[in-house]
Amino acid sequence: MFLAKGFKGYYYLYYNDELTGKRRKVSTKSKLKNEANEFLRLFKTNEIKSKAQNNKPYCLTDLQTEVLKYVNYNLRQSTVGLYERCFKILITVLENKPLKFITIHDIEKFKNYRLNQVSISTTNIDIRTCKAIFNLALKWKWITNSPAKEVSLLKVAQKEILSFSNNELEIIFSNGKTHNIKRIIEFALFTGCRLNEILNVQFKDINLIEGIITINNKPDFKTKNGRVRKLPISQKLNNLLQSILNNEGNIFNLYNPEQYLFTKNGLKYNKDYVTKSFKKILRKSKLPEKFHFHCLRHTFITNLIKKNVNINYVKELAGHADISTTMNYIHIVTDDLRAAVNLI
Repeated sequence: MFLAKGFKGYYYLYYNDELTGKRRKVSTKSKLKNEANEFLRLFKTNEIKSKAQNNKPYCLTDLQTEVLKYVNYNLRQSTVGLYERCFKILITVLENKPLKFITIHDIEKFKNYRLNQVSISTTNIDIRTCKAIFNLALKWKWITNSPAKEVSLLKVAQKEILSFSNNELEIIFSNGKTHNIKRIIEFALFTGCRLNEILNVQFKDINLIEGIITINNKPDFKTKNGRVRKLPISQKLNNLLQSILNNEGNIFNLYNPEQYLFTKNGLKYNKDYVTKSFKKILRKSKLPEKFHFHCLRHTFITNLIKKNVNINYVKELAGHADISTTMNYIHIVTDDLRAAVNLI
């Protein structure tokens, strides 16, 4: 350990990094020898050494603690789960490695490890989460460069957007036994709402006078992109709501704003219960296994596109954050192609 003059006459302290064994230097920020000697004294007593040498560098577990605090406060619980999973895998692959020694090669190892376990789509979700984690470390100045920045996402083959035809919907309704499940299906077809959004609609979110339903954030529910969405009530939806609100002549339901629109034994429906019930209806209807509840949302959006509704209106009704998501629905079905060919 020694002092020597360097650039523009400033004294620099040279020392051996205990972690790497390499020689390092740190500026004393002074041209005066007595001040440089004071810097050396303080460095030896660890008052400055801890800052210059970073004697205890930030490691993955340190970052895990702080990032999970941050996301628990700022993001939805389902998203928090993605961060928890990502850290678990990172620590499995890299152990508790100091952040400043994590390289792009390490993140590629993480990527390959994950790809051997799960699908390409899930791997890409973990890569995005990993990038977000190291962006936070960069923002907090724990690192100077993100090792995940140059890691590319895997190419995903385009998926077919599944929607129901009118004939298929008739079969579904003819095989639906539970009255409330039928109503939930209708609500999905008339609004394009996601299942979680449907099950979290309360009477206070319905304004029949103005003809608006608000898809709102709740203490135990957040919309997919965190945005509040207002949907106009169509005539078909209005008829459905009137039948629900007047169920068994109990119009006084309107005076309990906290009550959920769809309930079973006074409690809102469980998402898994509705999903499984709908799957049973599909199987009874002898429809392909590839269909699922979310296809009702696809059907709503696809029908709007086929009716030549302005793409920006479709985006707002669907609650898409980016219009590129809406554009994915502009797929032409066989019947449309046949009609086009017949014009020749």
